[in-house]
Amino acid sequence: MKGLHLLTRGQVVGKARWPAVLQTTRKARLVASRAATTTINLGQEATPSYEEKYDNKTSADYNIYSTQSPVQPHTLNVYYKTLEAAARWPLRTVAECGITGRQLTFSTLQDQCVRFSGLLQRGPGRGVKGVGNGDVVNMFITNCPEYLTVFYGIIGSGAIPSPVNSAFTPDELARQLLDSGSKVIATETLLEPVVTAAIKNMKNPPFVYVVGKSNAGHAELLPILQDNNTPFDIDPQIEPDEFVGMVYSSGTTGLPKGVLLSHKSLNASLPAYEHPEINFDLPCTDEHQTTVMGLLPFFHAYGSYMGLLSGPSSGCKIVTLPKFDPQTYLSAIKKHKFRHLHIVPPLLSFLCHPTVTSSDLSCLQGVTCSAAPCPIPHVNILKDKTQHDLFFQDLYGMTETMVVMTTPVGQERLGSCGKLLYGSQARVVHMETQDTLPPDSKGELWIKTDGGMTGYHNNPEATKQTKTSDGWIKTGDVAKYDDQGYFYIVDRIKELIKVKGLQVSPTEIEKQLMKHDAVLEAGVVGVTCERAGEVPKAYVVKKKDVSEKELQTFIAKHMAKHKQLKGGVEFIDALPKNPAGKLLRRVLQERGM
Repeated sequence: MKGLHLLTRGQVVGKARWPAVLQTTRKARLVASRAATTTINLGQEATPSYEEKYDNKTSADYNIYSTQSPVQPHTLNVYYKTLEAAARWPLRTVAECGITGRQLTFSTLQDQCVRFSGLLQRGPGRGVKGVGNGDVVNMFITNCPEYLTVFYGIIGSGAIPSPVNSAFTPDELARQLLDSGSKVIATETLLEPVVTAAIKNMKNPPFVYVVGKSNAGHAELLPILQDNNTPFDIDPQIEPDEFVGMVYSSGTTGLPKGVLLSHKSLNASLPAYEHPEINFDLPCTDEHQTTVMGLLPFFHAYGSYMGLLSGPSSGCKIVTLPKFDPQTYLSAIKKHKFRHLHIVPPLLSFLCHPTVTSSDLSCLQGVTCSAAPCPIPHVNILKDKTQHDLFFQDLYGMTETMVVMTTPVGQERLGSCGKLLYGSQARVVHMETQDTLPPDSKGELWIKTDGGMTGYHNNPEATKQTKTSDGWIKTGDVAKYDDQGYFYIVDRIKELIKVKGLQVSPTEIEKQLMKHDAVLEAGVVGVTCERAGEVPKAYVVKKKDVSEKELQTFIAKHMAKHKQLKGGVEFIDALPKNPAGKLLRRVLQERGM
C-alpha cells in the first residue's frame, strides 16, 4: 500500500482492487476544490435598519437565508474522499487510540476498509448471503481506530451504516436491530455478551463480526482483513440519493427513530461547515496535519459528523477515547496539543473546574460547543483560564438537519448558536398560527437545508409530522433571531409547562436556580396539578446544603407567581442526560408521575 500516487484502473496493491471512480485526475478535482472556496469576506456590509427590512413585510417574507460565501457540494462522496486522502498521505496516521497509543495509518485504513467492503458484499460463507445497496449494517462499538475501518467498509459495500449507542442493554439493542432490519452487526469483545443476549431469540439474527477476540464463536474481523491471500475486488455503484447513514435520534420525542441521511445531503453539508469562514482548523496539507479529539461518541450525530465524516475525508488524525475519564482526557490534550476542541456543556463544566489548570489548556485556540445551550459564566471562566484570546463557537444542528448554524470565525457572540450555513434557510413560526415571525419574536424554529434528512426509516407518519411537503423540518426548538441573522435557542416546545394556560419555560427557571450558590445543576418539569393543570417541579443537584423551602423562596423572590415551584423541589445525585449531554427531561417527568 506504499506510494504517493493515485492508483490507476486495474492496479492492485496488496490484492485490494481500487474502484474506478478514483481514476480521475487529482488535478481536475483540485481545480474544482479551489473554485469552491473563492473570495472570503469576513467583513460585514452595512446592515439595513430594522424598519427598512421589516416594516413592509408580510409573514411570508420572514425567511432567513445564509450570508456565508457560496460553496460547491463535494463531487466525491465521503468514502471516496477518504480514499483520496489515503492515496495522498498513505503513511500518515488517521487514527490513534488515546488509551493504548495503537495507530491506524491511512494506508492500512484504505486496505482494510476495501477488504471489509468486499467481505460484506460477498458474504462470510456459512450459507450467509452478502449485503448490497440499501441493506443495514449496525456498529455496536466504542470509539476506537477500528471504528473507521468498519464504518467506511460498510459505506464502500453500498450498505447503510447504522451506529448503536454502546451503553445499550440487550433489550434496547434488540429493538434497534429489529427496527433497522439489520443484516450484519460489528461489535467488540467487551460488548459481545450484549449482542449475544440481544439476538438470542431472534428468528433471523444478523451475522456478527467481532473486532478483537470472540468468546462466543462469532467471526473475528481483523484476522480476515489482515489476510493478504484473499483478493476482495469491489466497485460499488453508490448513487447520490442512496444513504450514507441511518442514525437513530436521541429518543427525547418518543421511541428512537432511524434518520436516513443521503450521500447527496452530506456532500452539501460538509463543505459548508469546512469552509474557512466557519471552520478555524488549519487545512491539512503536505506540511501540516490537523489532529482532532475523538471523545464524542461516534454513534451520536455530533461525534460522527466531527470525527468520522469531516476528519478522515479531510486528511485529519483522530485521537479516539472510548469514554470520558478526567485524567486521560487532560493527558490527551497535553500530549497531542489540540488547537481546537469539540465539546458539550458537561465537558465545558469540567474544563471550568479548579482542578483543570491553565497549563492543561495552553494549546487551545478555540472551542466549539453543541448539543445544548452553554452557560455564559462557564464560557467566561474557560476564557479567563486559558489566559489568551480563546475563540468560543456555538454550533446548532440535529440528527435530522446535520449542522445548519454556527458562529462565524471572528464574529463571536456568546449566547447565540450562530448564523446559518450556506445551503440552509430558517424561519421562526408562531406555535399556533404557523405564521413566520419577525426578529426578536419567539416561535418554533423550522429549517430547510440541502443537508437534511430524507425521512425516518419505515416511519412515514413520523416523517410527515416532522418534515413538511415542501421540505421544512420542524425542530421542536423555541428560538428567536436578531436583525443581523444570529439565532438564539430559547426552549423546547414539548417541554413548556402550562400553568393555568400560561406557558412557563423550564429553562428559564433552571437558569434562575443556577444563580443560587448552593445549586450545581437543576432540571425543571411540569407535574400534574388539579387546580392549575401543571405546576413546575425542580430536581436539584446540590453544591452544598440547602433546603427545599430556601429554593422555593429564592424563586418566588425572582420570578412571577405562575413560575414558582409549587410542585416542590427534589434533591438527586445527578441529572439524567443523553451521551451528548442533553438533559433527558422525560426521565424526570416519568420520575414525578
